Amino acid sequence: MTRHFIWDFDGTLYDTYPHTLAAFCEAFRRRGVSVDPQEAMRQLRVTVWHALGFYGADDDFKREFYAIEDDLDFPPRGAPYPGIPELLREIVRRGGRNYLYTHRDRVALEYLKRDALDGLFAGFITRENGFPLKPAPDALRFLLEAHSLKPEACLMIGDRAIDVEAAANAGIDGCLFDPDGVGVQADCAWRCPDAPSLERLALRLLSVQP
Repeated sequence: MTRHFIWDFDGTLYDTYPHTLAAFCEAFRRRGVSVDPQEAMRQLRVTVWHALGFYGADDDFKREFYAIEDDLDFPPRGAPYPGIPELLREIVRRGGRNYLYTHRDRVALEYLKRDALDGLFAGFITRENGFPLKPAPDALRFLLEAHSLKPEACLMIGDRAIDVEAAANAGIDGCLFDPDGVGVQADCAWRCPDAPSLERLALRLLSVQP
């Protein structure tokens, strides 16, 4: 029986990749450097840290990039994937709970607050909590203990291999969400190419009796 849904933020709840890519390119532009957006996006889809390392970013560049990226008004603005807010509400309506686990800082909470979604979450883990990065299971284990959750009652949803790998390392089933059709290679219990298929999966899991 699944009652607890643990969500990644970027590329899962919110389509923030265009925003992140624009901030990434803008940070380079301010240094007089032009980067190929397509190549930058390929690197960002691995992780932001991977992309920063790929381009040899120094600490000053990282600070400037994060300052730009944390500006919610820097275009294009990130928005929830269509259908995701409705799914979050339906999970709560049916007695389930949502949790956030993201590598992003608390700006993720500003996004949720801006769109009146923060009240749909029972717990949050962001960069400020200081846990080792995914696929390390530390943050998920903390979440399980803090909210007295059983691993078998949880599902971790994310758009990257590290999300479902972290789930597996914590004894939790994972669902790979791939709304952009990237075709991420990952070993997980479930794969959903869009919000409607994710909704069908979540509501089916919620309907299973203990």
